[in-house]
Amino acid sequence: MDHSLSDTQIGSSGTFISSSNLFDTPSTTLQDAVPVTSSSSDFSSYPDERVDGKMAAQPGLSFKQTAEAMTSFLEVAIHTILCIRQIYPSTTFTRRRAHGVPVYQSRHPQVRSYISEVVALIGKEMLAGNMRRVTLVVKTIDTGLPLERFIFDMGYLDSSKRQEGHLRDAPLLGAPGVDELSLMLRGFMIRLTALDGQLEDNRGETTFAIVVETKDDLEPATNQPTDGSIPPWVPALQADTLRPPSDDPDCVAEHEPLLNVRAVETGVIDIRLMVQECVAKTGVEHLHIETG
Repeated sequence: MDHSLSDTQIGSSGTFISSSNLFDTPSTTLQDAVPVTSSSSDFSSYPDERVDGKMAAQPGLSFKQTAEAMTSFLEVAIHTILCIRQIYPSTTFTRRRAHGVPVYQSRHPQVRSYISEVVALIGKEMLAGNMRRVTLVVKTIDTGLPLERFIFDMGYLDSSKRQEGHLRDAPLLGAPGVDELSLMLRGFMIRLTALDGQLEDNRGETTFAIVVETKDDLEPATNQPTDGSIPPWVPALQADTLRPPSDDPDCVAEHEPLLNVRAVETGVIDIRLMVQECVAKTGVEHLHIETG
């Protein structure tokens, strides 16, 4: 079912954007002194469990454990993208380590809280197997046009293995263990942090939005608050969503090719990152990305 949000052009049904407008302000507003905090939300890697210098044998993770690990990884990735793409000043980030890789985390309490809340909602949808795609859209402050899209596509194992009850918590045959998954995510993060040199710089003041696309055009389960509060997700505008491919040379999507960055295939929850530089930034005559 289609919905509208102060615009007649909306994305496909099942595509939603965070309803918070907290960051629709110039990034320079975050340049004030920011307290350096240390809390349970700081990033950390999984413990390196070894026996006699060798990786200890571990059972495969359950669907729930894999979903939680992927949710945590997504939070790390979002913080790091905001830093390396200079959505906010570098002075508002602190350096951390996750999966043995240097990453970045915002030091601004509001930014951290916002990302934590959004990712927690995404995690619930992921655990239910409803999440198809999460997109971090970098946008201009002046026009609201998208400059870049960082697209996380997700795939799941058979639904019978992730239903409610004990099966969701049971170790899965063939699934990676803690250390194996951490190594997979390490490679993903290395590739992500190296991505900055392949993209053109963004000009002007920028902000960002987080867009989710659910499977089967479902409304997010977390969008039905029982306390009368405002739903956390609203239908996304068409400009924020990934456009379908088209053979029409005049179609904008024809001039916004995708760069495949990295994929992690666990057999439980698979995740793939693609990046798209938009015409609003590059102009057709300046496109340089090659799909791969």
